[in-house]
Amino acid sequence: MKFFHLSDLHLGRKLLGESLLEEQAYIIEEIIKTAKEEKPDAVLMCGDIYDKSVPSAEAVRLLDGFLSQLVECGCSVFLISGNHDGGSRLEFAGKILEKENIYIEGTYKGKLEAVCLEDAWGEVYIHMLPFLRPDMLRPYEEELPKSYEEAVKTVLLKQPLKASARHVLMAHQFVTAGGRAPETDQSEQLILGGLDHVEVSCFEGFDYVALGHIHRAQSVNALHIRYAGSPLAYSFSENKDLKSLTIVELMEKGNNSVRKVLLQPKTKMAVLKDTMEALVSEKYQAYRKGYFLSIRLTDEEIPEYPLQRLRQVFSGILEFSVENRRTMHGGISGAAGLSVLKKTPETLFGDFYEKQNGVPLNETEKEILRELIREVQVDV
Repeated sequence: MKFFHLSDLHLGRKLLGESLLEEQAYIIEEIIKTAKEEKPDAVLMCGDIYDKSVPSAEAVRLLDGFLSQLVECGCSVFLISGNHDGGSRLEFAGKILEKENIYIEGTYKGKLEAVCLEDAWGEVYIHMLPFLRPDMLRPYEEELPKSYEEAVKTVLLKQPLKASARHVLMAHQFVTAGGRAPETDQSEQLILGGLDHVEVSCFEGFDYVALGHIHRAQSVNALHIRYAGSPLAYSFSENKDLKSLTIVELMEKGNNSVRKVLLQPKTKMAVLKDTMEALVSEKYQAYRKGYFLSIRLTDEEIPEYPLQRLRQVFSGILEFSVENRRTMHGGISGAAGLSVLKKTPETLFGDFYEKQNGVPLNETEKEILRELIREVQVDV
């Protein structure tokens, strides 16, 4: 049985204020082209389908088109929620979609759901575990698990695995091996202190574990326990990552193969660090179009209007900073997104609130915020 392992589509996401919907639509078409060539039996989407719990209409339409094309390719499709998704919204119309072999688990309902498929070697069970926090087990357990790992163990122990069959688990968790964390980047939401860690030993007995949550494709302690990674780069810390589609083939029990197909984005990403004179020279001519750029200016004496000059040369600047001896010794580091520089305090706080809580400020909260800002400005 052949299947595609995908995760962290983050449909509707923005990169420093720049909409990525066109980029996402492009990469979806690349995945569809590969599906037509490879003819997978199933596609596993392992969480963070959307970037927000209340996705935009454009993001919903993008997923709708993606699923429709996969069904036309003859694939069964399996989706679970991630920490960014609104689980209940994600599984809307799920029972109807099952008639088209689209299976969605957005919320944990007291047991690990599984769907049985068959091929020449027998049964393959696809076990679907949506993103799980300890508090999500409150309605189903007398004693609430104290950690993410304990919560995952509690759920998996309730699911006996048929010895003669092959078992695939879909999960969206932060999985560690002997306490060693997977390689991460700046675009992921992780919990400080390691409270969300789940030890890889929890997944013993599964023939393949399809993970989501981490944006860099990698295995965790064993080749059959893998993060697919995001199909696009969602931060400049990923600018050198090679994004890919993971293709898994299960033969007889104990015999698996895993390979990756590289995905080429519509718009590339790069970090340029140099002096003004070098940046506007022919040295960086290739980056003038077709790139999202983070530019780090290293001149000790900053020329007048540096950003304006650079924008006359490069069309895709999303981030700009000065990195010289003065800024580094002064403890100034990092880069400022151009969209952030243009935002009001009210908008910045609103964005932060929505990112933390999954929902925007309501009108009453906005008015309270405005009053607080007015008071602070008066005091200043």
